[in-house]
Amino acid sequence: MGSVIVRLTGQRAAISSSRRLPLALEAGQNVWCTMRNMPDVTSASRQLTKSDLTWMVDLASARRERIVPFAPRFWKPAPNARDLHSAFLSSLIDSPEVLSIRTDQGFLFGMPRNALVFVDDMALEDDSDWPTDGQALLRRAGETGRLRFVCPVPERARTSTASAVGLVNVESWWHRNLELAADRLPEIDDPVLIVDEAKGRLLPVPPVYAPGGPVLLVTQVTSPNSLMRIEREAAQRGACVSVVTHQPGDEQLAELLTTAGYKRTTDYYEGTPSAWATALQQKGPDQAPPLRR
Repeated sequence: MGSVIVRLTGQRAAISSSRRLPLALEAGQNVWCTMRNMPDVTSASRQLTKSDLTWMVDLASARRERIVPFAPRFWKPAPNARDLHSAFLSSLIDSPEVLSIRTDQGFLFGMPRNALVFVDDMALEDDSDWPTDGQALLRRAGETGRLRFVCPVPERARTSTASAVGLVNVESWWHRNLELAADRLPEIDDPVLIVDEAKGRLLPVPPVYAPGGPVLLVTQVTSPNSLMRIEREAAQRGACVSVVTHQPGDEQLAELLTTAGYKRTTDYYEGTPSAWATALQQKGPDQAPPLRR
């Protein structure tokens, strides 16, 4: 690991370390910039091949097992999840539109989606690899476009890395399990649900998961009553889990969801990874405290 300390007094900057760091600072400032836990050596990214498939599926399966206890029904694996995921990842390697890369310690797939590069299938050998190989993979993916990066709440190292490379939380999914309805409704082709002031749709789950039915995704809700009513209709149509989208800063909705028994499950980070995740502090000329990550 390396450390870079920059002290700017007047118009001259002294950099301790051979590693150069671009800074845009106004003359006349006294600024200390400290960067710690920066990787000195990270294995270079390279294209994934079919020979990597077993290794990838092992990492992905281990990752899935770690997060399941946080949302046992929502993330319940299908009995043949490993085989299904193997076939899916194999198809991504074959696709010329998908970024498929790895380092010695991890892999990443970036899929084009709505003018963004969607990154969900990404795993590393160990959480300690996120500040090194994890950042390197995300920065390489960011060279192809703006990222939308999926960060399950229990994966703290993953989320910390998203912030470290400059991505910003733009949306969260909260979930809760639904009780099975005894008065089931006949199947309807239209997945859209509109009840009072609540709007949502029924979504099929990815094949690697088996929660017991479709998922209700609520994109608009204004009151506890409207939430309960759309949940009930969804349960009557077979939904077993309800998910509500939430934007950072909407404290009223967060309180409503917490009171209704929801749990924040997944965060979505977006942005283009910066070349350096830089932390700056305005300090006096004789102060250079280490900045915490």
